[in-house]
Amino acid sequence: MKSTLPFSRRDLLLVILILAAAAVLWIRNRPAAGRPAAFAEISIDGETIRTLDLDENTELTIENLDGGFNHLIVENGQVFIDEASCPDKICIRQGRISAPGEMIVCLPNKVIVKIPAAE
Repeated sequence: MKSTLPFSRRDLLLVILILAAAAVLWIRNRPAAGRPAAFAEISIDGETIRTLDLDENTELTIENLDGGFNHLIVENGQVFIDEASCPDKICIRQGRISAPGEMIVCLPNKVIVKIPAAE
């Protein structure tokens, strides 16, 4: 019996193989922007003092030489400051960060928490 389709089974198989190969390549080479970052860097007065793994939930109080402090929490792949000695509390209002390039800055305490950009 003669087929009425405008393409053969070989053509259909070739299209399926090309689509499967394209899907595999797309999954392997997706941009890192959608992936969560692996760690956050904490610096005081421009000097990195600690690196935190965002996969491990933890709490940390960062104290500077002037007696100021920031209480930092890592939770579910995100990092945020929930308590600080600074007068304006802007660092607390900056909220949770988790993506490469994001940062929390506390100018009075000279603390920066940043998630390094993916390389």
